[in-house]
Amino acid sequence: MIASLLGLAVAGYSGLCLLVYLKQDSLTYFPAQEILVNPGELGLEFESFDLELGESSVTGWIVRSNQDAPWVLHFHGNGGNIAHRIDYLALFRRLGFNGVVFDYRGYGKSRGQPTESGLTEDALAVYQHLIEREGVKPDRLVYFGESLGGAVACALAERKPPAGMILKSTFTSYPEMASTVYPFLPVRLLARARYDSASRVRDFRFPLLVMHSRRDEVIPFQLGERLFEVSSAPKSWYEFEGTHNTGPLQLGSGFTDAIRTFVKTSCLRE
Repeated sequence: MIASLLGLAVAGYSGLCLLVYLKQDSLTYFPAQEILVNPGELGLEFESFDLELGESSVTGWIVRSNQDAPWVLHFHGNGGNIAHRIDYLALFRRLGFNGVVFDYRGYGKSRGQPTESGLTEDALAVYQHLIEREGVKPDRLVYFGESLGGAVACALAERKPPAGMILKSTFTSYPEMASTVYPFLPVRLLARARYDSASRVRDFRFPLLVMHSRRDEVIPFQLGERLFEVSSAPKSWYEFEGTHNTGPLQLGSGFTDAIRTFVKTSCLRE
């Protein structure tokens, strides 16, 4: 009887591991296709772009300040789409920056299926568009990655170093993050995606600002701390108040000032 129960338990556990392995993309990416609002409806003048990448595509928005102002390229998290990030465009515009948001393949109006390599390809396409078509100078371009977007920003930075990078509420690596969600499963062995930001930040030589909240209920504060600890100088740390999804306009003047100071002083030295 005990042996039978043990066998059933092992079979059930093995089945759960197999399910997580096979379905991990659906457990990682939560795209929304419907664009419920655009920046113009909220009083921001904007331009759209649509980049064809074979069987996939990337769409995005630009809100300009002026061409010579800093450019901030925003990388959003694993849920929703760019319509949920208009407040970042408003923040960048308030700071006098040119702001850019884009949807990865499978998100919003962007075609395709999200994968780790695919999201990196999408980010690279947006970078090339900004440099080659919009006339953005690499030494005026700052990356801003939040949550999963921080890992995508790190992957792009490994290929195309920016003037500086802000990582907000992000993690060290996909396997380490997954192990906090499924501590009862061997996810470090099951994970196909890596998103190994911790390894990448060790080699970065441009200015880095890491931002995290102790109240983050999605990505543990300790992962943000660890990412900061292993990163190379020059680096800065900012601890803010708020949950994982608290909007940037609700995080207060300290949060806004930290971004302004980092971009203008550490990245561009204006």
